[in-house]
Amino acid sequence: MHSVGRADLIQAALPRLSSDALTATPRVLVAIVSWNSAAHLREAIASVPEGVPVVVVDNASSDGSAEVARAAGARVIEADTNLGFGPACNRAAWEGGPSETIFFLNPDAALVDGARSLVALLAALDADPLVAAVAPRLEGDGQARFQLRRLPSTGALLREAFLVDRVFPDNAGFRRDRYLDADRGAAFDVEQPAGAALLVRRDAFEALSGFDSAFTPAWFEDVDLSARLLESGRRIRYVPEGRATHVGGVTMHALPYRDFRPVYVRNLFRYLARHASPGGRAAARVATFAGALLRLILLPFVRPDHPRQDAAAAHTRVVRGLLGFGWRSALLPNGRSS
Repeated sequence: MHSVGRADLIQAALPRLSSDALTATPRVLVAIVSWNSAAHLREAIASVPEGVPVVVVDNASSDGSAEVARAAGARVIEADTNLGFGPACNRAAWEGGPSETIFFLNPDAALVDGARSLVALLAALDADPLVAAVAPRLEGDGQARFQLRRLPSTGALLREAFLVDRVFPDNAGFRRDRYLDADRGAAFDVEQPAGAALLVRRDAFEALSGFDSAFTPAWFEDVDLSARLLESGRRIRYVPEGRATHVGGVTMHALPYRDFRPVYVRNLFRYLARHASPGGRAAARVATFAGALLRLILLPFVRPDHPRQDAAAAHTRVVRGLLGFGWRSALLPNGRSS
């Protein structure tokens, strides 16, 4: 791992009031979850400055990810099966050792000037005890539109369902929901930063029992955590002085759309069941159902983002799931879930 800025990092990594550096609790633990992530994992680990502990939970990868992580200097916890993203993050947090904060870092992300970025993120936490989590600026293709979002709303779900955001990608609602009119060179509070690079106070994370395993295997566990942090009276802040690169979509693009889409929609409605009003949930269900039918109708006439047969299966499974026939996906136990 890089040794750049080591003196600054050591100062930031130790509690300010500790008199014994040998027994002091590190300020940061970096937690990475890998699943067939060997192509990017080494760079992610190498971006963490020397002296900051890194733990990688490997979700039964078949591409040598665990060996890559060990060779890069991380502590590796090998799971016997794919635990899913949230449970693996929790395991990294619980078993990775004590720390004041936990920095969740995707394997396809990497800190830019790691010491400076971590110091900036820690400073933002130190400045206000109500700030429970901070996110660096993500750099890379499409990250400005991807990283920062407001929590899901009925309007946003309606726009997505009826392809408004696809046909009019710069509409006012989308720009508001993605903070696109905000000055990205200045820090500000956000509702839901991407979990690809997120520093969270351990006490706040533990108070909420971490990521909820109900969202296994993945998707919306980070949205749910953000919502629960805000509901508890805490704040989340975007800090552009911290920087990280992010490739994005690596895991999603490796999965068949017919398996990804139904799980994504299932977890969306698990999130809405906890955080949306009954009216909002009903509107979202009707809109998502209509949107899936619309996509099936348009499929013979437009060029989809995925192979037509795969897209047809995905939207059909969403319709069946919304009608109460269960969610079918190879990503779920026994291929389906109620």
